[in-house]
Amino acid sequence: MNSSWFGLDQAIVRAERHPSIGLIGIDLNEGTSGSVTRQWEEEFNWRQWLQSSIGREDIWFGDEMAGHLWLYAEVPLGLCLEDSEAYLRGLAKRVRDAMIAESGGAFYEPAQGTWYREHGIGCSMLHGLTEATPRDVIYEGVLKVASQIRESQHNRKDWELRFELEHLLAESSIKSVYQPIMKLGDGRVFGYEALTRCPEGSLFDGPLSLFQFAEKHNMAFALDRLAREKAIRHCPTLGTVQKIFINVTMSIINDPHFVSGQTVRWLDERGLHPGQVVFELTERSSIDDFEAAKKILAHYRRQGYEIAIDDAGAGYSSLQSIVELSPDYIKIDRSLISMADKDEMKKHMLRTFVRFAKKMNIRTVAEGIERPEELRLLRAIGFDYGQGYLIGRPSEYPTAAIVGAVPKA
Repeated sequence: MNSSWFGLDQAIVRAERHPSIGLIGIDLNEGTSGSVTRQWEEEFNWRQWLQSSIGREDIWFGDEMAGHLWLYAEVPLGLCLEDSEAYLRGLAKRVRDAMIAESGGAFYEPAQGTWYREHGIGCSMLHGLTEATPRDVIYEGVLKVASQIRESQHNRKDWELRFELEHLLAESSIKSVYQPIMKLGDGRVFGYEALTRCPEGSLFDGPLSLFQFAEKHNMAFALDRLAREKAIRHCPTLGTVQKIFINVTMSIINDPHFVSGQTVRWLDERGLHPGQVVFELTERSSIDDFEAAKKILAHYRRQGYEIAIDDAGAGYSSLQSIVELSPDYIKIDRSLISMADKDEMKKHMLRTFVRFAKKMNIRTVAEGIERPEELRLLRAIGFDYGQGYLIGRPSEYPTAAIVGAVPKA
């Protein structure tokens, strides 16, 4: 079917009339579980298909080799290299769309969506086709395109996660669950921590990886805003003095639009006010400038919001945050709570936290309480609040804890 290596002869003839020529490569194996679909058999007439499906004279068949389709295209004159390659990539995606339509969607998995048009394609401008070594020019172009295709395949997981995150944001498909926080003195529910959960079947293995990926790809603010909206709009009915704890990072809270009028409207819809919201600062991103952080947090405190430092005792940065930011609450990490009744060092550290917090007028919350013995110890030491599976598991619709339902002694 081919008159010359990679369609070299026709490429040279075309280049004599139009000197701006580019090369496009498309992996035919992508999305077909490693085997070329029946539509793209070895003897498939690509020239005829391109004419009927694309209907353009400025893009033509070059070769089919090792499961790759190679095309040439005329590129508008006067474009810079970046714009030229963007133009070629646009053509490649158009061909990919036509292939998807031709195969009735079998060429890719529908759940992967439109991002898949970018996957398994590459392009390169060809300079010097009319000179003495056109074969070398095409060979270098093939190497560049093949490298791009390999890179897109290597980063396939990243592509898939990016698409899923975009889908989660577009469909608002994350949800909030709520874990009760109990006042240890009388066993009543003081409030709930809102926890984000991915939908069933998600590629993300949990909320931590979801938020880390969003931060890496500059989508953290959009995800945080959606999580905050879900947390407020679907939270359990709160009494006038009960709280909802919402996880945030300093990088998010630093944004001037963090608590917008929309957030206040969400609170109003639920009959809540800022004084019932506690922002838990997590360690997903470190605080580089504590003086600036103090000013930012003071701004939100003036509006009535309270601040908690999460996972205290799990690392140096959380301890430094307590000293620098003087939070309203410190939440002691479960690593210090677990089996503390059998560990004298943990007992001593927990007592130290409580003594320090009381002197600084900071309230303490023990996380990860799973055993009655741990609960009795924390009450004896003087912790203000506690949460964990013993008290209540995270749920979309938590029931109010019953006084006396957990051991008191």
